[in-house]
Amino acid sequence: MAPEKTRHTIVRKGAALVHEQGFNATGIQQVLDAAGIPKGSFYHYFQSKEDFGSAVIDYFATTTGELFNSYLNDKRHPPLTRLDNLFAHFEKELNKTGCALGCPLGNLALELADTNDKLREHLHEVIKNIILQLENCLIEAKQNKSITNGLNTHDTARFLFHAFEGAIMDTKVEKSIEPYKSFRRYVSAFIQ
Repeated sequence: MAPEKTRHTIVRKGAALVHEQGFNATGIQQVLDAAGIPKGSFYHYFQSKEDFGSAVIDYFATTTGELFNSYLNDKRHPPLTRLDNLFAHFEKELNKTGCALGCPLGNLALELADTNDKLREHLHEVIKNIILQLENCLIEAKQNKSITNGLNTHDTARFLFHAFEGAIMDTKVEKSIEPYKSFRRYVSAFIQ
């Protein structure tokens, strides 16, 4: 297997483990076993576990960013419908997992923000980009007069992201989709 492909396999398999059990609970050997890579190969691809963590954040940023892009930039629908479609997608995913896994970026933020400044800063940049995607959708909604011209799109995008993450966290804790459904009802009423 080519080195870049091997590295990607380690990150992808490791990201699944991190999403399931957390960054600190995921051991390097466990990641190598999941990826089918020989013991001792980890440091050929990563300088440290922190370096691996940064690659996992990039992986989640890419997959989440592509998902947000596919919904929020789907010009077949008006902006607010795109936003609702995005949130509906996550509701389906939460139901599929039995409300168990939560958001990988939110999970990492909660786990690492107070323990690793480098990874915290990396997560901060990723979150800023996600909020920007939400804001761009709201700007389109303002331009087509779906929302009031006086709405602060930046603050609203931040609010949506924070409420979204909080609802996912509560859904995970309650093992019930109801907190997320409540979030969706409120967002729908708020934005209209």
